[in-house]
Amino acid sequence: MNRPTAPALSRRNLFKGTALGIAALGTGPLLAACSGSGAGAAASGDIAALPSYLPITKGPKPDLKGNASVQPVYYRAPAESELFRSVASKPGTGGRLSAFVVTYYSPPPANNSYLKYISGQVGTSFDMQLVPGDSYASKFATMTAGGDLPDLVQFLTFAPPQGGPQLLQAKFQDLSAYLSGDKVKKYPNLANLSEASWASARVNGRIYGVPEPRPPFGSILVCRPDLIEKLTGQEPAPKNEADFTELCKQVTSERANRYAICGQGGGGSVEWGFDFFAAMFGVPNGWKLKGGKLVNKYETDEWLRTISYIKKLRGAGYYHPDTPSLENSRAKTYVANGTVLMHMDGISSLLDITLPKGVVTGAVVPFGADGGKGANYQGPSSFGFTAMKKADKKKIEEQLAVLDYLAAPYGSQEYFKLRNGQDGVHFRRDGRDVELTKAGRTMVEPTTLFRIAEGPQVLTSTIRIDEQLRRSHAWQVASQDMLVQNPVQGLYSETASRSASATTSLTDTFTSYILGRADLGAVKSAISSWKSSVGDATRDEYTRQLDKQSAAS
Repeated sequence: MNRPTAPALSRRNLFKGTALGIAALGTGPLLAACSGSGAGAAASGDIAALPSYLPITKGPKPDLKGNASVQPVYYRAPAESELFRSVASKPGTGGRLSAFVVTYYSPPPANNSYLKYISGQVGTSFDMQLVPGDSYASKFATMTAGGDLPDLVQFLTFAPPQGGPQLLQAKFQDLSAYLSGDKVKKYPNLANLSEASWASARVNGRIYGVPEPRPPFGSILVCRPDLIEKLTGQEPAPKNEADFTELCKQVTSERANRYAICGQGGGGSVEWGFDFFAAMFGVPNGWKLKGGKLVNKYETDEWLRTISYIKKLRGAGYYHPDTPSLENSRAKTYVANGTVLMHMDGISSLLDITLPKGVVTGAVVPFGADGGKGANYQGPSSFGFTAMKKADKKKIEEQLAVLDYLAAPYGSQEYFKLRNGQDGVHFRRDGRDVELTKAGRTMVEPTTLFRIAEGPQVLTSTIRIDEQLRRSHAWQVASQDMLVQNPVQGLYSETASRSASATTSLTDTFTSYILGRADLGAVKSAISSWKSSVGDATRDEYTRQLDKQSAAS
């Protein structure tokens, strides 16, 4: 299933070289403050190979096939006879594992029968410290500053901690000797995780954790194809800039309080759907290599075309007027009730089980402004990774075996138990239909064991949402060849960690331009100031790391 998520790069090979640091995202203005944190660390000359990718092909046949990029679809749970064993025996020896992970759920009950059941299956008791997302950074800092670390600690890909590389080297186990290359074969379920997802866990050339995998797609333009078809006679399928503009014109009606698109603000910089439109105009995914030199997206003429086009759409009245102050939750409500027909969001939003009955959501397939091939900014392919406190070899190997169990693939007995709990207590089965009980709903997902490790996500749901699953799959199939990588994905910049203020000032200037309060000259001046204050130094730091990777490879 998909869960909501708040994505060895060398100049010769973007994926196999991602080796030097905690991910620096930088794929959109609102993420810039999360791009790399703390002091940069020198890259090790000894770069560990990423774990070998050995996909597991056992299990039930999907209703719609997947591949390395596209998630397979399963409309219903596998029959009991289709489930296979992915581990030979209990990995644990009766000990206890403590874990520090983020949660976005209400806490499970203290008397957690699901956790007790899984502990019995695994042979290990779990002491879960579940930290709400809005306080994770502060509690993480307090926890790591102390002397008594939990056994397992989750590092978030989209919000790396200050001083991450130094922290990992000082207090956490280098897992390269256990997982690099074919060494991962000892843990078949971990070997079933894609190379792209492992890249975020390789820091300063060493493997420091087990990733929580995600599909590779970045933000998408969610839409209401049912309402758009009713208003225009067909579902949205723009092929170029002119088509999209005409679509916005056709569906917008101020009198009916209906708008083609909305962004969101809600107290921070305004997000106008930058990633979708920037990709449409050919803006690089954060950075690009041109003639051997890194060029930032803000330095391109295509970026100026992007914000000018957004200004045009907003000036024509196609954006909801509340965009500068709109919270994401309100934007989702507007899409659900038909006030807004398009809004940029994550791919997991297509599987929203809270939508009113009869509401259909989909996503606009990317396209080029000039009618050429579309683009989608590739993400880091992981939500985070689980690092292990330094310990002796025997304990590390047992912990890896436990994580191998937790990373069981869809269709395995272990996955089914992890996702549903105990029959008759946490779920009930009626043929191939599986429904969680009240106990299951309050314990299975909220216990958040999947944050420690999980297998590759598939498109499925315990609540039948077949049309939403089909549409998500169709969009992935149509967009899989449009992924655009960021050549600094996974690298680490000290300057980027201090860029929040400068980047906010820059994006505020973009918004002023879009709202008609500043001209293009002010935008160009703001970009020059950003480059001199943080952009050029960030480029230099990334370039040095790319050069070291090239030399090491």
